[in-house]
Amino acid sequence: MNRMCPPTLLCHGAVLSILTLVVVSLCGCQSEDAAGDGPLRLKMGHVYEVSAPTHDYGAAHLAERLLAANCGLEVTVYPAAQLGSESELLEQLVAGELDIAISGPSFLAMWHPPLGVLDAAFATRDLDHLLETARGEEMAPHWDELRKRFDVRVLDTWAYGSRHITSNKPIRHPDDLDGFRLRMPAARVWQASGEALGASPMPISFAEVYLALQQGIADGQENPVPVIKAKGFHEVQKCLNLSGHIQSSIQILMNERSWKRLNADQQAALQKAVQDLGKDVRRGLVEDEQRLIEEWRKDGTMQIIDDVDVDAFRKKAREYFSNGFAFSELYNQITADPASSEGDGE
Repeated sequence: MNRMCPPTLLCHGAVLSILTLVVVSLCGCQSEDAAGDGPLRLKMGHVYEVSAPTHDYGAAHLAERLLAANCGLEVTVYPAAQLGSESELLEQLVAGELDIAISGPSFLAMWHPPLGVLDAAFATRDLDHLLETARGEEMAPHWDELRKRFDVRVLDTWAYGSRHITSNKPIRHPDDLDGFRLRMPAARVWQASGEALGASPMPISFAEVYLALQQGIADGQENPVPVIKAKGFHEVQKCLNLSGHIQSSIQILMNERSWKRLNADQQAALQKAVQDLGKDVRRGLVEDEQRLIEEWRKDGTMQIIDDVDVDAFRKKAREYFSNGFAFSELYNQITADPASSEGDGE
């Protein structure tokens, strides 16, 4: 099949605040690089800051996992958008200039629209359901499309966190978002999710969100709690509304040609390391969220709104996404599980 060039992707906003190069060497002697005189060398890039769960609990520890496997690989990890924005990293990945990258469903949906379902509001009920869905039969054919059309293999899906709304007034019901200028990433599925919740979404770049909140350009934003903390949004917003409207994920992606350069043992070792680190990332970000919420509740950093009418938001979102989208059929299939109508949260 002819390989298709990826379309230009919309940018969430590169994370530029930390430009620290992290080099992790994975020593071994069982395979050789292209020159035939050493380990097979891989290059990995992502946009997340070194303090973010994705890196702190995940990518930063890839070295030690593969070193223990003695698989003959050497990996250099470039965090914090050092190699470019998320869209630029994906272009490099497809071109073979990058071996491994991390991206999210809304970016990948620019290539294959049904993948946007994972970033649609209330598609999944909690992080465990998200991961089960992303790794299950519903999504398998769609991940396979990336491999067939763009030579991009999905090694695993990692949790990014449960997204909650911040504001300067309590948000308990969709009616509270009427006319509410909610900053959301610029990709179409994110903007649609804002509309599905009842808000007026604004596509402000990630780097400009703090200032937009501080100056009142936006009324609020939504992100996992550890991200809210890392970016200081709690400093310019009064309320944390526990809406859990999107169970957010990221995908660990590898160029298929790079994958085929690995022998079977190396493929197995890399796959296992990535999947094991995904468990650590999920555990770490959930612990961080719970700790921060309790700290803020006790010290009054933010007013914790935990009586959000999640059922009302869920009903509104599911009516919105039930038709008219490239992923509507898949969305309805995922949400048809009776358990998906039970209470959200972790």
